Amino acid sequence: MRILALLLVLTAAAQAQAPEPVEVVHLEQHLWKAMAEENFASVRKLFTPDFVEVDSHIAALDTLLITLQQCKLTDYELHDLQVRILGPDAAMTAYHAVATFDCGTEAKPDLHHFDTNDTTTWVRRSGTWLVQAHTETPAKP
Repeated sequence: MRILALLLVLTAAAQAQAPEPVEVVHLEQHLWKAMAEENFASVRKLFTPDFVEVDSHIAALDTLLITLQQCKLTDYELHDLQVRILGPDAAMTAYHAVATFDCGTEAKPDLHHFDTNDTTTWVRRSGTWLVQAHTETPAKP
């Protein structure tokens, strides 16, 4: 019985450990890759239900998913990706993103280019890392 109690305490302590910055970098890269591959089931699973996005407007998860289905992420680069550990179950990334979305058709592409400074807030819920919030600010030329 003592061994079981000790294992439970050690498991809880391990889960409460703050993430390594490289782990958070991988999470951010995985998110962008899933969006580019149009893997919407994986993308949806990476967000909290109460996710919020702030750019020129404030949007919820459903709005983001509709946009991703209407506009394909065709190209992206993430630069100067930095991580800030906010606690054992929270972290933030900040980076410069250059991305192209195609909101048209194969016959008539409608390309939109973005050059932004972004932040993503990651939270750990029930052992799984999820995006709680994302912001995009236009980068100055």
